[in-house]
Amino acid sequence: MIEENFDIIYKAFRIALYRRVFAALGQREGSLSAMDYFSVETIYLLGNPTITEFANTLCISQPNATYRVKSLVEKGYVVKTETEKKNTYRLQVTDKFMRFYHEDMDYGHFIFKRLSERFSAEELEQVDGIFKSFIAQIKEEGKTC
Repeated sequence: MIEENFDIIYKAFRIALYRRVFAALGQREGSLSAMDYFSVETIYLLGNPTITEFANTLCISQPNATYRVKSLVEKGYVVKTETEKKNTYRLQVTDKFMRFYHEDMDYGHFIFKRLSERFSAEELEQVDGIFKSFIAQIKEEGKTC
């Protein structure tokens, strides 16, 4: 039963993500594909990664990552900032992407607000402990492609 319920929650989050992505893409003149969107969102979620960190996170080749980043830079969704190391850049999303992203409309924040209205602080603390276990597992699994 718990596995089925988790599957329902997981699918609902994914559908909400896709709904948000396609709504955002549908409202703009088409300079971003869904793959572009997922790539630039990954850069945002990583918090100014290098191209290598971006490639490693998505388990794609360095040339593929470089190609994707170049396209996003040309479209104005990402900028590259030099680091102290020669030929190393940090990637940063632009305001153009953030207007797309609407972080205040984030589904996760909406769900958390609903949970905090419905459950006690003690119950939320138990859920938080479960989430911490999930996070540790996700981090461990994320170390390899």
